[in-house]
Amino acid sequence: MKVHYINILLFALPLNVLVKLCHVNNQRNHKSTTPHTPSPIPTTRLLCECELYMPNYGNDPQMKEVINNFNKQTQQRFHEYDDRMKTARQKCKDKCDKEIQKIILKDKLEKEL
Repeated sequence: MKVHYINILLFALPLNVLVKLCHVNNQRNHKSTTPHTPSPIPTTRLLCECELYMPNYGNDPQMKEVINNFNKQTQQRFHEYDDRMKTARQKCKDKCDKEIQKIILKDKLEKEL
């Protein structure tokens, strides 16, 4: 067991020396390097100042017609979808109610017996 302690101590000593040498070397190299200065960002010049989100088709009658047509179609699709969902929900509710009634009747029959 004493041999293992001696081996550990002998290994730790050179390791400690190497770590200190690396640390000293890094400090020397760090002082000699020049700090990195970012290059200045070039400024761009624009020919005109314009609003990015301003629609160019605001007064175009054809574009307004297309937008209105699209809105009507999407509203119609949403109404159709809503109607389908209402009927599906109603069918599911009716089915659940029938199953509940069957369970209630079954329980009543079991209680009578």
